[in-house]
Amino acid sequence: MSTTIDRDELNAYADVVLRCGVNLEPEQKLLIMGSVDHSDLIAALAERAYSHGAAVVHTLYHDDRVERAQATHAPSDELACEVAPWLAHAVDVAIEERWASIDTVGDTEDDPFAGAPAGRVSALRTAISAELRRHSNARRAWNICVCPSAGWAQRVYGEPDEARLWADLRFMLRLDDPDPVVAWQARRDELTAQAARLNEASFSAVTFRGAGTDLHVPLHADAVWMPAEFVTPWGHHFLVNLPTEELFTTPDFRGVEGTAVATRPTEVHGAMVTDLVLRFEGGRVVDVQASGNLDAVIAQLDQDAQARFLGEVALVDGSSRVGQLGRVFKDLLVDENAACHVAWGNGYAEPFPDGLPDDDEARIARGVNASRIHQDMMLGGPKVSVFGVTAAGDEVPVLIADAWQI
Repeated sequence: MSTTIDRDELNAYADVVLRCGVNLEPEQKLLIMGSVDHSDLIAALAERAYSHGAAVVHTLYHDDRVERAQATHAPSDELACEVAPWLAHAVDVAIEERWASIDTVGDTEDDPFAGAPAGRVSALRTAISAELRRHSNARRAWNICVCPSAGWAQRVYGEPDEARLWADLRFMLRLDDPDPVVAWQARRDELTAQAARLNEASFSAVTFRGAGTDLHVPLHADAVWMPAEFVTPWGHHFLVNLPTEELFTTPDFRGVEGTAVATRPTEVHGAMVTDLVLRFEGGRVVDVQASGNLDAVIAQLDQDAQARFLGEVALVDGSSRVGQLGRVFKDLLVDENAACHVAWGNGYAEPFPDGLPDDDEARIARGVNASRIHQDMMLGGPKVSVFGVTAAGDEVPVLIADAWQI
């Protein structure tokens, strides 16, 4: 599916992804992954990568229709979630040779896996994601970026107005700035400064309260708040998402208590889950409710023993350009940057300055969740207040009506 976006604008966007996203290094190899519907942006990324000094660019396309067919028609549950055996080799090479990777997102149709068994879809998508995640877990440069299309516009606005979608994306991607690269560097510095203030406060937990949510999330004593700027083992900085507006950390999953009510629909493997409510006891999701696509959530929560525990907590304030648009974009990368959120499943190692053991059981013993899945849900907004809990048990306002209080 081709895009109607001007080629010069696509190239300008590609430059931002390559410079601010993966921050491509001279003579580095690059893998670009994305839907067959995103071929125009992927081609622009490849062409611009060479102008930025890439040694070689390879692509890995996927097609939701093919994956849906596998999940639906494979003759056994085992084959329904089988990952192509050559994918592991490709990931191994990318890790060994320090390749950067870019993944484009933006579904062109609602619920692309409709009709397929939810358990099989969840198992297949989890298996593919777990294989590809080995590259990011090895701390190689990676970035996830959005791709405009008429199909995505249809899902968001009810009409295939790609120009309208592109206008919104240009705003949230800061492409309307005279120098988007400088604009992203400035935004990164703002987020880094706010993270420093949160870390200086040394909260032992955060509490979300309002709009039905009353959730207590213990913070891990060894983890820090940080923006989505990661660093390779050789000291190369990169942004993992474009757009990105969050400050996140990895909580101590063992003490999460209370109720989380989603303030936005949550995308789970392409299915839009509406009115999601999770209840936690002893750190574990013990009850889940939703008015739409509940089966997708339950299938994911049942993927492994740790899937029902939290792995991330993130704060987003009202200065978020995504949030300022006041729209649900039906894409998790975008929507999670509009509001505070938590994620059930795997916890990130990056917030731990002293590192974490590679062994999952050792991480779990330290209160850091380890799971094959990682799924965000938005629970923030103007009606949800966030409080930091001190070591003495006092509550300090952190976000009130989407405005920083510290």
